[in-house]
Amino acid sequence: MLEYNGRKFSVKNLALPSAFVIAFVNPFVERLQFYNPVAYMLDHYALYAAGAIIGYLFFKGSPISFLIGIIPAVFWHIPLFFALGASFIQYRVLCELTLFLGGILAGSYINSMSLGIKVTSLGLYMLGDSLLSIFFILGYPQYSNVDYSYLSWGPSSLPIVGITMFVVMNIVLIYTIIKIMQNAMIF
Repeated sequence: MLEYNGRKFSVKNLALPSAFVIAFVNPFVERLQFYNPVAYMLDHYALYAAGAIIGYLFFKGSPISFLIGIIPAVFWHIPLFFALGASFIQYRVLCELTLFLGGILAGSYINSMSLGIKVTSLGLYMLGDSLLSIFFILGYPQYSNVDYSYLSWGPSSLPIVGITMFVVMNIVLIYTIIKIMQNAMIF
């Protein structure tokens, strides 16, 4: 299902994933995530991306590893689990570890994907993230202290999270389009 591809680990290859992990897994940001839903969501992106980069660079996975790798990204955005991860450090640790490992599993299959599967996967990611972004922009109470009293933020804190997610999605989309065009030798 997952095997090391033989590529040597180097500072250059590990710089970006390490920066993502260091930027979000530290006492200051961990405390901030209890009160700031933008920091909490960016943490999800950063840790999943760090894992995906490591998986892409150093491992060879299968469609099964890809599908298993997607599970944590979906699971931690179900309202109850989202609220638990945002409110309790035990769940946060579990959330961060599984997102990072899920990223490794999903990233490990990218090199083996056909262009069609890559485009379809990107489209499905954008669809799912767009739906979640819309929920946040509309201030859905399921992601706030209206439905989960132990969450420290209310619905009015959520629209900026949705906007931030759209910005991240556009960065991912632009980067992906540039990479696809470079690989097709259009640039």
